[in-house]
Amino acid sequence: MLKKISFSIVFVLLVSLPSKPQETFFNEGLTENQVYNIKVYTTRALNLVLDAYSSLSKRRIIKKESYAYLDGSLFFLNEAYQYSPTYIVKRQIEALIKRIKFYPDENYSTDIRVLIVQIEEVSANLKDFDRIRNQLNLLMEYASKRKNDMLKDKLKEIEGQIKIPLIDDPILESRYLIGVAKDHLKAKEYKKSRQALELALSPLIKLSSRENLYVALSKEYVYKARYTYKVIPELSKRYLELALYNINKAYLVSTEENREMLKNIKDKLGFYIEKYESYSITEEDFDDIIKTLNRI
Repeated sequence: MLKKISFSIVFVLLVSLPSKPQETFFNEGLTENQVYNIKVYTTRALNLVLDAYSSLSKRRIIKKESYAYLDGSLFFLNEAYQYSPTYIVKRQIEALIKRIKFYPDENYSTDIRVLIVQIEEVSANLKDFDRIRNQLNLLMEYASKRKNDMLKDKLKEIEGQIKIPLIDDPILESRYLIGVAKDHLKAKEYKKSRQALELALSPLIKLSSRENLYVALSKEYVYKARYTYKVIPELSKRYLELALYNINKAYLVSTEENREMLKNIKDKLGFYIEKYESYSITEEDFDDIIKTLNRI
């Protein structure tokens, strides 16, 4: 077993080609820096949830101590959420809605164009981006005709759809469960509080040490590989290699339910990377990888 794990790690390292200083990468969407920060803050939140659980398991429970741990975990989860690519988009939408409310007669066409660009930049990991894209066209129509009440309502609708399931869902789920634990603590229902924290562990572990972030980063690289393929094929290939690098890491840390699917993605990525030599990779090939990644 140890030999197999060692070989897998070596393979991961071999696939990761050292980045050359002159290489150009697009710093948009989900970045490695964001992934690192999400890991840091969710790990800190996880530790504080475990501290809170320990505090609530003592014979003599000090509520002030337990509250401090729970509040600390919520603070770090809020910090983690700020590194999700959707965070800035949602805040921009909120600001635009407020501006429309205060200045209802303005022309917001330029703001909508900016927003569309921002949403497209994070589209790789968005849930159901095709549906969102259709609604973005309506935004331009409303803005150009100054139908600002309709524009405001549509913006609120789109804001609710801007979500990255692999990142945002675990953060929101764990925040909710920690809030439930606080409510039970306030009511002195300590057993129920501990049970809520036990449930919060799973989404926190998914983000801090399992496959979620690696898969999300792989999706980002596959999208970038697709859109650079006809312009800079060498860069496109590098992106696909980085996608494979992260899928290998996802495979090593994955839960059993996703293991077989991740192996399938590994094999597909390796096959498509070889097709770069003959410049024969197609849009259908990229679609195939993306559809498989979306099933995780």
